[in-house]
Amino acid sequence: MLILNLKNDMISKTVRKCQLMTVHQKVAQTEEKIRRAFIYLVETKGVDHITVSDITKYAKINRSTFYAHYQDKFAMVDHFENQILNDIRKIMKANLADTMQYQNVAVGKPQTYPVVDKIIQYINRNFDMIRALLGPKGDGQLEERVKLLLTKIIDADLFRLKGRTGMTTKIPDNFAHEIIVSGLMSIIKVWLAEGNPESPAIISDIIMKTRYMSPFDLLGINE
Repeated sequence: MLILNLKNDMISKTVRKCQLMTVHQKVAQTEEKIRRAFIYLVETKGVDHITVSDITKYAKINRSTFYAHYQDKFAMVDHFENQILNDIRKIMKANLADTMQYQNVAVGKPQTYPVVDKIIQYINRNFDMIRALLGPKGDGQLEERVKLLLTKIIDADLFRLKGRTGMTTKIPDNFAHEIIVSGLMSIIKVWLAEGNPESPAIISDIIMKTRYMSPFDLLGINE
Protein backbone atom coordinates (compact mmCIF):
# COMPACT_ATOMS: atom_id res chain seq x y z
CA MET A 1 0.00 0.00 0.00
CA LEU A 2 2.84 2.38 0.84
CA ILE A 3 4.49 1.74 -2.54
CA LEU A 4 1.15 2.29 -4.29
CA ASN A 5 0.63 5.59 -2.47
CA LEU A 6 4.14 6.75 -3.40
CA LYS A 7 3.51 5.90 -7.04
CA ASN A 8 0.20 7.76 -7.02
CA ASP A 9 1.89 10.77 -5.39
CA MET A 10 4.60 10.79 -8.04
CA ILE A 11 2.00 10.55 -10.80
CA SER A 12 0.03 13.44 -9.29
CA LYS A 13 3.14 15.60 -9.08
CA THR A 14 4.04 14.79 -12.68
CA VAL A 15 0.52 15.67 -13.85
CA ARG A 16 0.60 19.00 -11.94
CA LYS A 17 4.01 19.80 -13.38
CA CYS A 18 2.79 19.11 -16.92
CA GLN A 19 -0.30 21.24 -16.29
CA LEU A 20 1.83 24.14 -15.07
CA MET A 21 4.13 23.85 -18.10
CA THR A 22 1.09 23.93 -20.39
CA VAL A 23 -0.24 27.05 -18.65
CA HIS A 24 3.14 28.78 -18.90
CA GLN A 25 3.41 27.90 -22.59
CA LYS A 26 -0.05 29.33 -23.27
CA VAL A 27 0.81 32.53 -21.38
CA ALA A 28 4.06 32.87 -23.34
CA GLN A 29 2.27 32.28 -26.63
CA THR A 30 -0.35 34.92 -25.83
CA GLU A 31 2.36 37.39 -24.78
CA GLU A 32 4.11 36.84 -28.11
CA LYS A 33 0.87 37.41 -30.04
CA ILE A 34 0.28 40.68 -28.17
CA ARG A 35 3.89 41.72 -28.72
CA ARG A 36 3.75 41.13 -32.47
CA ALA A 37 0.42 42.92 -32.78
CA PHE A 38 1.79 45.86 -30.79
CA ILE A 39 4.88 46.23 -32.99
CA TYR A 40 2.79 46.11 -36.18
CA LEU A 41 0.28 48.64 -34.87
CA VAL A 42 2.92 51.08 -33.61
CA GLU A 43 4.55 51.13 -37.03
CA THR A 44 1.25 51.49 -38.91
CA LYS A 45 -1.01 53.56 -36.63
CA GLY A 46 1.35 55.01 -34.04
CA VAL A 47 1.45 54.28 -30.32
CA ASP A 48 -0.91 57.15 -29.44
CA HIS A 49 -3.67 55.81 -31.70
CA ILE A 50 -3.57 52.13 -30.73
CA THR A 51 -6.62 50.79 -28.91
CA VAL A 52 -7.21 47.57 -27.00
CA SER A 53 -9.62 46.57 -29.77
CA ASP A 54 -6.78 46.93 -32.29
CA ILE A 55 -4.55 44.66 -30.22
CA THR A 56 -7.18 41.98 -29.74
CA LYS A 57 -8.06 42.04 -33.44
CA TYR A 58 -4.50 41.65 -34.74
CA ALA A 59 -3.40 39.29 -31.97
CA LYS A 60 -6.55 37.22 -32.53
CA ILE A 61 -7.43 37.09 -28.86
CA ASN A 62 -10.50 38.23 -26.95
CA ARG A 63 -10.62 41.25 -24.66
CA SER A 64 -10.77 39.18 -21.49
CA THR A 65 -7.51 37.49 -22.49
CA PHE A 66 -5.85 40.87 -23.02
CA TYR A 67 -7.06 42.16 -19.65
CA ALA A 68 -5.76 39.01 -17.99
CA HIS A 69 -2.29 40.19 -19.06
CA TYR A 70 -2.52 43.99 -18.86
CA GLN A 71 -4.75 46.46 -17.02
CA ASP A 72 -5.01 48.67 -20.10
CA LYS A 73 -3.10 49.88 -23.15
CA PHE A 74 -0.86 52.15 -21.08
CA ALA A 75 0.16 49.30 -18.78
CA MET A 76 1.10 47.28 -21.86
CA VAL A 77 3.28 50.10 -23.23
CA ASP A 78 4.92 50.56 -19.81
CA HIS A 79 5.61 46.82 -19.64
CA PHE A 80 7.47 46.78 -22.96
CA GLU A 81 9.40 49.97 -22.24
CA ASN A 82 10.32 49.04 -18.67
CA GLN A 83 11.58 45.68 -19.87
CA ILE A 84 13.93 47.43 -22.32
CA LEU A 85 15.12 49.91 -19.68
CA ASN A 86 15.69 47.21 -17.06
CA ASP A 87 17.64 45.05 -19.50
CA ILE A 88 19.85 47.98 -20.54
CA ARG A 89 20.40 48.89 -16.89
CA LYS A 90 21.58 45.37 -16.09
CA ILE A 91 23.94 45.28 -19.08
CA MET A 92 25.40 48.69 -18.26
CA LYS A 93 25.94 47.98 -14.57
CA ALA A 94 27.61 44.65 -15.26
CA ASN A 95 29.93 45.87 -18.02
CA LEU A 96 30.48 49.62 -17.74
CA ALA A 97 33.76 49.56 -15.81
CA ASP A 98 35.84 48.68 -18.89
CA THR A 99 34.35 51.67 -20.74
CA MET A 100 36.12 54.09 -18.45
CA GLN A 101 39.57 52.99 -19.66
CA TYR A 102 41.28 55.36 -22.11
CA GLN A 103 42.55 53.97 -25.41
CA ASN A 104 45.17 55.66 -27.57
CA VAL A 105 43.78 55.30 -31.10
CA ALA A 106 46.92 56.85 -32.57
CA VAL A 107 48.65 53.50 -32.14
CA GLY A 108 45.87 51.30 -33.51
CA LYS A 109 42.16 50.55 -33.86
CA PRO A 110 40.24 50.99 -30.59
CA GLN A 111 39.16 47.79 -28.89
CA THR A 112 35.39 47.49 -28.64
CA TYR A 113 34.16 47.83 -25.08
CA PRO A 114 32.16 44.81 -23.83
CA VAL A 115 29.25 47.05 -22.81
CA VAL A 116 28.95 48.41 -26.36
CA ASP A 117 28.94 44.93 -27.86
CA LYS A 118 26.38 43.63 -25.38
CA ILE A 119 23.97 46.55 -25.78
CA ILE A 120 24.14 46.43 -29.58
CA GLN A 121 23.58 42.67 -29.52
CA TYR A 122 20.62 43.19 -27.19
CA ILE A 123 19.10 45.78 -29.53
CA ASN A 124 19.64 43.43 -32.45
CA ARG A 125 17.75 40.65 -30.63
CA ASN A 126 14.87 43.04 -29.93
CA PHE A 127 15.26 45.08 -33.12
CA ASP A 128 11.61 45.29 -34.19
CA MET A 129 10.28 46.33 -30.78
CA ILE A 130 12.98 48.94 -30.14
CA ARG A 131 12.71 50.29 -33.71
CA ALA A 132 8.96 50.70 -33.29
CA LEU A 133 9.16 52.43 -29.91
CA LEU A 134 12.05 54.75 -30.87
CA GLY A 135 10.68 55.44 -34.35
CA PRO A 136 8.60 58.43 -35.50
CA LYS A 137 5.33 56.75 -34.49
CA GLY A 138 6.65 55.39 -31.20
CA ASP A 139 6.82 56.87 -27.72
CA GLY A 140 8.87 60.06 -27.73
CA GLN A 141 9.40 59.74 -23.98
CA LEU A 142 11.30 56.47 -24.26
CA GLU A 143 14.39 58.09 -25.78
CA GLU A 144 14.49 60.62 -22.93
CA ARG A 145 14.11 57.80 -20.39
CA VAL A 146 17.00 55.89 -22.00
CA LYS A 147 19.19 58.99 -22.05
CA LEU A 148 18.43 59.71 -18.40
CA LEU A 149 19.24 56.11 -17.49
CA LEU A 150 22.57 56.23 -19.36
CA THR A 151 23.46 59.54 -17.72
CA LYS A 152 22.76 58.22 -14.22
CA ILE A 153 24.77 55.05 -14.76
CA ILE A 154 27.71 56.95 -16.27
CA ASP A 155 27.68 59.36 -13.31
CA ALA A 156 27.59 56.46 -10.86
CA ASP A 157 30.64 54.88 -12.47
CA LEU A 158 32.45 58.22 -12.61
CA PHE A 159 31.85 58.58 -8.86
CA ARG A 160 33.30 55.12 -8.34
CA LEU A 161 36.45 56.03 -10.28
CA LYS A 162 36.90 59.71 -9.42
CA GLY A 163 35.03 60.15 -6.15
CA ARG A 164 32.77 62.70 -7.84
CA THR A 165 30.29 62.80 -10.72
CA GLY A 166 31.66 65.84 -12.57
CA MET A 167 32.90 65.36 -16.12
CA THR A 168 35.47 67.52 -17.94
CA THR A 169 36.06 71.00 -16.55
CA LYS A 170 36.36 72.42 -20.07
CA ILE A 171 32.60 72.55 -20.70
CA PRO A 172 29.53 72.38 -18.40
CA ASP A 173 28.38 68.92 -17.36
CA ASN A 174 24.99 69.15 -19.06
CA PHE A 175 26.66 69.75 -22.44
CA ALA A 176 29.21 66.97 -21.90
CA HIS A 177 26.46 64.51 -20.96
CA GLU A 178 24.42 65.48 -24.01
CA ILE A 179 27.36 65.05 -26.40
CA ILE A 180 28.12 61.55 -25.10
CA VAL A 181 24.59 60.21 -24.64
CA SER A 182 22.91 61.84 -27.65
CA GLY A 183 25.79 60.77 -29.87
CA LEU A 184 25.19 57.14 -28.93
CA MET A 185 21.43 57.44 -29.35
CA SER A 186 21.78 59.08 -32.77
CA ILE A 187 23.90 56.23 -34.13
CA ILE A 188 21.45 53.65 -32.81
CA LYS A 189 18.43 55.50 -34.26
CA VAL A 190 20.05 55.74 -37.69
CA TRP A 191 20.74 52.00 -37.53
CA LEU A 192 17.15 51.24 -36.52
CA ALA A 193 15.74 53.38 -39.33
CA GLU A 194 17.74 51.71 -42.11
CA GLY A 195 15.97 49.43 -44.56
CA ASN A 196 18.99 47.14 -44.72
CA PRO A 197 20.70 47.65 -41.37
CA GLU A 198 24.37 46.91 -40.80
CA SER A 199 25.45 44.01 -38.63
CA PRO A 200 25.84 44.54 -34.86
CA ALA A 201 29.63 44.20 -35.25
CA ILE A 202 29.74 47.10 -37.72
CA ILE A 203 27.60 49.30 -35.47
CA SER A 204 29.81 48.54 -32.46
CA ASP A 205 32.85 49.47 -34.54
CA ILE A 206 31.24 52.75 -35.65
CA ILE A 207 30.39 53.64 -32.06
CA MET A 208 33.95 52.95 -30.90
CA LYS A 209 35.54 54.95 -33.71
CA THR A 210 33.28 57.94 -33.16
CA ARG A 211 34.15 58.01 -29.46
CA TYR A 212 37.66 59.11 -30.47
CA MET A 213 37.02 61.14 -33.65
CA SER A 214 36.54 64.90 -33.65
CA PRO A 215 34.00 66.58 -35.97
CA PHE A 216 36.99 67.60 -38.13
CA ASP A 217 38.05 63.95 -38.39
CA LEU A 218 34.53 62.99 -39.46
CA LEU A 219 34.69 65.45 -42.34
CA GLY A 220 37.60 63.46 -43.76
CA ILE A 221 39.35 66.53 -45.13
CA ASN A 222 42.83 65.15 -44.54
CA GLU A 223 42.09 61.71 -45.98
